[in-house]
Amino acid sequence: MVDSIINCPNLAEADAIIVGAPYEQSASFGTGAVEGPRAIVSCLDQQIELFERRTRTEPARSYKIAHRMLSGLTKLPPAQMVDRVATALSQHQAFCVLLGGVHSVSIGALQAASRRWMPADVTVVQIDAHLDMRHDDSDYNDRNPSQFAHSCVMRRAWDMGFRTCSIGVRAYSKEESRFAVERSLPVFEWGTGNDAPIETVIAAIATEHVYLTVDIDGFDPSVAPGTGTPVPGGLSWAYGSALIERVSLEKTVIGADIVEVAPITESNLTEYGAAQLCYNLLSYNLLKKHKKLIFV
Repeated sequence: MVDSIINCPNLAEADAIIVGAPYEQSASFGTGAVEGPRAIVSCLDQQIELFERRTRTEPARSYKIAHRMLSGLTKLPPAQMVDRVATALSQHQAFCVLLGGVHSVSIGALQAASRRWMPADVTVVQIDAHLDMRHDDSDYNDRNPSQFAHSCVMRRAWDMGFRTCSIGVRAYSKEESRFAVERSLPVFEWGTGNDAPIETVIAAIATEHVYLTVDIDGFDPSVAPGTGTPVPGGLSWAYGSALIERVSLEKTVIGADIVEVAPITESNLTEYGAAQLCYNLLSYNLLKKHKKLIFV
């Protein structure tokens, strides 16, 4: 039998679950994110090595990792999609990594987290090129504006009562900037030559518990070209993966998502990188839960 990171057919027995949410309504530029979850899962199943080199372990041989692809999302309006994702994730006690789809799917994950954790005790750590703090998307969408658009994710997180910390930001509206500044929200802009040391970012995370949301466009397009709204000047692979390591080691990650992967025919790099980040997150969480998380 071929080895695979996805090794558990029974969701009820799983130590961790990869949940796919193929959805791209509210996409504002390039399309294709609906195909992201399947492309990432394909890499996890066939391409990513089971040996995790930073911890020198093979977590997929020690723990049960299951996969669930949500169906029937594509034609739902954003509010109904968010409710469907929240309901699905609330059914699982295991650690979950949600794969999008546009960033809107993360609102459902945060709603599910808010049912299990006090939002004020959790910081949503966002890796993203954009602030995603619009109230709605009516400034660029006059057909069917929504408060659940992908540009509103962190605003909804704030509304739910979560703390926030944003890294990699390099594109935002005046409204979003004002919202963040007036509330003294920690925002680390990128691409200006003054990128923050990881220690500074960690110090800005206000709580022990963290929900990690990774919009793949937070990374530089040279690392992740397959995304709907690429912005030059993003995180390097070395910095982004090291940041996720440090957050996993020094904080308690209660859940995570990786979104906005839009596969392109010219390159498999984006979905491969997203799959590697997914396995890293699963590995670090499972090893830490069993007091075996040691980087070497």
